[in-house]
This record gives sequence, structure tokens and C-alpha cells, in this order.
Amino acid sequence: MKALFGNILIIVNIILYMVGVFLWISITDEIYLNLIVSICAIVNTLILLIFYRKKFKDYYTSSQFKYLCDALISCFLICCIIGLVNYLAFKNPIEFDVTQRKVHSLSPQTLKVLESVDDEISIDIYAKRENFQPISTLMELYRLKNSAFKFNYIDAELNPDLIAKNRITQIPTLIIKKGEKVAKAQRVRELELTSAILKVIRERETTLCVDSSHTKFSWYNDGRDHFSALRKLLELELFKIEDIKLVAGESLKSCDTLVLWGTEIDLNKDEIANIEAFREGGGSLLVGINPQFNGDTISLFRDYLAEEGVNVHNILSISPDSTIDGSNGAAPIAKTFAKSHPIFQNYSGFVFFPLATAISFKGNLGLKAVELIKSTNMSWGESDFINLDKKKFDKGKDLAGPLNFAVSREFENGSRIVIYSNTSFVSNAYTKFTSNFNVLVNTLNWLTKNDQLITFDRIALKDEPLFISSPQLGVIFFFSVLVLPITLIIISILLYRRKGKL
Repeated sequence: MKALFGNILIIVNIILYMVGVFLWISITDEIYLNLIVSICAIVNTLILLIFYRKKFKDYYTSSQFKYLCDALISCFLICCIIGLVNYLAFKNPIEFDVTQRKVHSLSPQTLKVLESVDDEISIDIYAKRENFQPISTLMELYRLKNSAFKFNYIDAELNPDLIAKNRITQIPTLIIKKGEKVAKAQRVRELELTSAILKVIRERETTLCVDSSHTKFSWYNDGRDHFSALRKLLELELFKIEDIKLVAGESLKSCDTLVLWGTEIDLNKDEIANIEAFREGGGSLLVGINPQFNGDTISLFRDYLAEEGVNVHNILSISPDSTIDGSNGAAPIAKTFAKSHPIFQNYSGFVFFPLATAISFKGNLGLKAVELIKSTNMSWGESDFINLDKKKFDKGKDLAGPLNFAVSREFENGSRIVIYSNTSFVSNAYTKFTSNFNVLVNTLNWLTKNDQLITFDRIALKDEPLFISSPQLGVIFFFSVLVLPITLIIISILLYRRKGKL
């Protein structure tokens, strides 16, 4: 009976230790449960030592116990070495994404942002406890690329005081901190997280000043011909959009880039002088001009651009061999880009321009004047707006192709200019054509000297990675790392003892 009781204690003790290890790995938050199981295992071990005190004393003084201790010490040292290697691997991670569509990888734009992170960035994650593991999957992708990130998971249900203090209105919410700079991301996606990281690492906000006093198109109107979708996209990319009125003589000191998009009312000499002073001070310009079918109403503005070395013609670009179906060549599809320019590096798409004019350089301006987007050789610039139904190339009157739809120029003082021959290609009517919008966002990144942010894969994960919950990871670890090795060790000890008895 005594032997049976002892065997039961041994079996219970082994089960308690295995359950305790399993609980500490899988349910780390249940502290009290884990402590109770661990204490029960230790108490049961003490009972076993008292119950078998004579046998334990004999075994303790035997040479077999000495060999066992040597083996255990060797195993401990090996585990320490493995732990050190694991720690070094954790601090210097390497990952391989073998999926065909790279669903477990960050976008090129995010990678460029992470390369510029040097100081520690703290991210407080306010979420329900059951959402911690899916969120940590995305966080781990960031940590693998840059170990400067520190993640703090906060149970939103157990910390209402912190929710109120940080004015959190939506769960989950990420609060990104770097020094005194703080930004929030209210969706757990790569887009919002990277944008918030950008906000805290930039020395100041990048400001785009959009002139609204010389055009009928608005960046705040949701109508088809307006640009509210573009504004919202730029704000997601952390550009600050300021509406200004050049006609009122407003200062441009806070502007990084001045945007003159769809100008239809001519600028006066004072406004042009204000723009020139801004450019000579290192500011950049983004200009978009459409064909004017009812006569040229911006001749002074065209003259100013000509002084800067760029001629903006008042013609209609016709491209019969590369155009949107049904447009009769008046909505050219551009497929030729300046691949050597930062805006279009690694770009393999297309851009279409509904009702575009054409642009050319005035003389040879050197290597820093670049023809960014060109039409096909069969295209031409139609000068006769009256008989568009009978359009054909008239040598001597029309402009022969290929035509330039966009050009850029850099000046010695660091100022940059980009001019487009159409503005509606990024209007609300064409939000499904993401390549159009990507091109313009990249253009603005280049104009504001944020070249590292240029990408044609905007920051968003295309697919959801495979998420494995904490309990599932615990089960995998428990059986693969603990149960199997411990079982093998026990079998080895039993075989060793059996051999010693023979």
C-alpha cells in the first residue's frame, strides 16, 4: 500500500510540473493559477522527499547521483549557450518571406522609413487582451527590421483611466512616442502605423500650400472634377495641406511646396514676384495646367514659367495609338517615363491624361532638367480647337510628337519645379486609377526632398498574414521544446539505471 501511495505521488508530481510549465508558457497572464499549480508541485516534491527520505539519502551519497549532477550541470550549461544564441538572434533578427506575394513583408516605403529610425520609439498598444496576438504579428514585422521599437501592450478593459487620460475614443489605438513627440494610429494597419512613425521622426510637418484663388477647382469639394480624394490621400501620407490665396498677398514662409493646380485666372506681377521670391528662397513648385479651349487666360503665368526655362503650350495632345477607348486620342496613355529620375525608379505602370496639353524646355538647361513623362511618337499637339472632330497632324501648325506630359527642373539653390500638362488625372472621378495618384504623391515627396518615401507600393498590407494565438504558440513550444526532450531524458535515465542494475 505504501509503495502504491508513493507511485501515485510521483505520477501526480510529474503531472503537476508539466502542467505548471504548460501554464507559464501558454497563459502567462493567469499569475495566481500558475503560482498555485507551481506551489502544489513544490509541496508535493517535499512530501516525496520526506516519504522517501532514506532512499533519497542513500541515492544522494551514491556515485550515480554524482554522475546525474554532472549530466544536469552539462545540460544547464548547454541551455545557457542556446539561450545566449537565442538572445543574440532576437536582438539581430533575420527573416525570410517565402510566400509568392510577400504577404509577411513590409512595403518598400515602410522599409525606407524604418531605415531612418535611429532613436528608440515607444508604441503603446491599447486593445482588448484577445487582440494582443494578432496585433503583435504586425509589430514583430517592424521589430525584425529595426530593434529600436519598444512595444507596450495595455488592456483597454482594465485601464479605463489611461483610456480617458490619452483621450482614446476607439479600440484598438496605437500611441507612438519619440521623446516629446506623440502620434496616434486608430487602425492596426501598416498604412496608419508607418504614417504615425513618420510624424514623430520628422523634424517638422511637410506643408503643401495650395492656391485656391486662381482656379475653380477645390481640394475640399467631393464633386467629380475636384480633388478632395487627393487631399485625403496626402493627409494620410502626413502632408499638411494649407489653403492659401495668392491674390490676397498671403505669405509663403510656412510652405515647403507651393501648388498651383488647374490655374485658369492669370497671376498679376505682384503674385509672380511673390512666387519668384519663394522659389529663390529654396521653395519648390508643383504646377498643373490644362488646355484652354476658349483662349489663353494665363499668359503672364506662362511667361513666368518660360523665364524659368519651361514652355507650357496651349494645345491638345492627341495620341491615336495609345489612348483610352472612346476618347479619339484625346486621353493619352503614357508609358514612357524617365526611369533614371527618383520619381519613376522601378516604375512599370502607366498614367493617362484626359485632355492634356504639352510642355517643352526652352533651350538646353542641363542634366537637372528632365522630361519625366512622354507620349508615343505617333502623337501630336493639336492647335485647332474648333475642328476637333476632324483632327489630324498639320505640319507647321501642330506640335510634333513625342510630347512631354510632365517635366522637372532643379536649381542651384535646391529649389525644384515639376509641371504637369493636366490636372484631372488625379481628380475624384479617377480614384480607381491608383497609379495616377501614386505618381503625384511621389512627385510631391521628391519636391519636398523626402526622396526616401518614394514608392509605387503605397504603405498597406495586401493580404492578412497567418495569425497564431498565444495559447497555440504555447502548445507548439510545450510539445516540441519541452515534452519531447524531457521524455527522451527520462527514457535515457531509466535505461541508465537499468544498465546499472544489470
